[in-house]
Amino acid sequence: MRSTPPQLRVTVVQDSPTPRDLQANAQAIERVLRESDAYVVVFPELFLSGYQIERIDELQVDLDHEIIQHLAEVCRETGRGVLFGFIEPATGAGGETIGSYNAYAAIDRDGTVLPAIRKTHLFGSEREVFVPGESIEPITLVDTRVGVINCFELEFPEVARTLALRGAEVFLTGSANMSPYFADHQIATHARALENRIPLVYANRVGTESGHAFCGGSRAISADGEVLKQLDSAERASFTVNLEIGAELDDEVLLLAQRRPELYA
Repeated sequence: MRSTPPQLRVTVVQDSPTPRDLQANAQAIERVLRESDAYVVVFPELFLSGYQIERIDELQVDLDHEIIQHLAEVCRETGRGVLFGFIEPATGAGGETIGSYNAYAAIDRDGTVLPAIRKTHLFGSEREVFVPGESIEPITLVDTRVGVINCFELEFPEVARTLALRGAEVFLTGSANMSPYFADHQIATHARALENRIPLVYANRVGTESGHAFCGGSRAISADGEVLKQLDSAERASFTVNLEIGAELDDEVLLLAQRRPELYA
């Protein structure tokens, strides 16, 4: 008898953070953690700070910061994991600050703060203010191998494929995607799920900030390409969805097993 695949229950948040107000945005994260019944909650890119590209040194927090540690305690209390975007200080070999990372914080449901996931592919003016990350690796969050994808990284098939080849079972994606690029991420989220046959959630923000109008469209897509949930381009809302992890699929569509890497160099 075929066993039922495990499910990962995820809350996806589509919201507009308060620009440059770390405390207000941390309170918003805490509120959802306390109200959700999911295993893990996913927020948009740079949610803790807002989408800022000026004086970002004023908005840096490291993983020992009191805000992060308080949210870790909330995760312990609620038994939920969380992913949210933040600005992390980048340090040199001697410990000196050399810039900032556009990063994701990952906190497990027991309160363990995992190493930050740093955005590897920076979009537009981000390249002028952020240091790119140098690693593409899945993390283990709520007992699941998770590939975290940050906004512009969605548009590079290599990022998702690398995460899949390294054992990711689900893609948890956050974004601050703006007009006129709604279609870019609509296509990319479907493609990344289908070409790897891995379920994906996408938490994009709404509202305006730093001269951009953000275009929402947060969604969840199954490993076979079905849209499980989707929000519109403007509403501040959230949804919770059950993702099947490791669902059995026909051999014909298991593309990872049919790759011919000797041809791709």
